[in-house]
Amino acid sequence: MYLLYIHRLFVYGTLLPGLDNYNRFLKPCDPKSFKARAKGVMYYLPEDDYPVVVDGEGVVKGTLYEADDLSLALTQIDEIQKYTGVESQSHLIREIRDVENLDTGEIVKAHMYLWPPSKAQWLRKHAAIIHTGDWLGFLRNKSQTP
Repeated sequence: MYLLYIHRLFVYGTLLPGLDNYNRFLKPCDPKSFKARAKGVMYYLPEDDYPVVVDGEGVVKGTLYEADDLSLALTQIDEIQKYTGVESQSHLIREIRDVENLDTGEIVKAHMYLWPPSKAQWLRKHAAIIHTGDWLGFLRNKSQTP
């Protein structure tokens, strides 16, 4: 199943266009990028200074990447996300999710990194919800707050 969608990745945090991890891992693939959204609830991990997403009925804003050679980038991204393929041994998990391409209106399947459900209770205690589901908006507001 994963190989069928290997050319699409939905991102919402440090892999967004122009950010360091995009430049490091995705820019070399020269992916097509589309504004997109997916279901989930975004949390901010203050100690790590990045967002994670758990299952939920909220909306997560991000970017959908498409590239024929995304498989190498996914392998590298798995390493920084500490995804091993086993939930109990992974910091984040990677799943195939429905994503709405806002440029075309189409719903597509894409890889998405998520916080493991087994660790959701810890997240609720140690992280803050980003109600807008918008990491870049959160960063802008954070930089303007004294």
